Amino acid sequence: MREPIVWLVYERTSPPGIDAGVEPLIAVCATEAEAENLGRASSARGRYASWEKHPLQSAADRVDPLVDGEMVHVVLLGDVDADPRDPIAIAVHTDRHAAEQRTAEELHHTGDSDHHTISLPIGWRADT
Repeated sequence: MREPIVWLVYERTSPPGIDAGVEPLIAVCATEAEAENLGRASSARGRYASWEKHPLQSAADRVDPLVDGEMVHVVLLGDVDADPRDPIAIAVHTDRHAAEQRTAEELHHTGDSDHHTISLPIGWRADT
């Protein structure tokens, strides 16, 4: 059985293909339809949304769908304290310890200190 998918939505003010500006994480979704709806809302505000899907790690035996409010733990590359934020997601886990272990492995493997674990609920939306 496949793991459930988590859709992470990013938004930028410059058009795709133009390397200007940042692309902050703006939402954590349980379905592609939710990500697409956020993309349409972003477009209506003159912004550009993109999304990526991540298999929910540590959820191999799971059969029930993801629900809003359920906590997931995202391994990110990027300065999560910078303003504006511009992270890149590497993995999404159900277990915080597993996410932190993956973060430690990335730190050890790459030597890059900008790997972090953050916890966000399904349905989370950034203030935009």
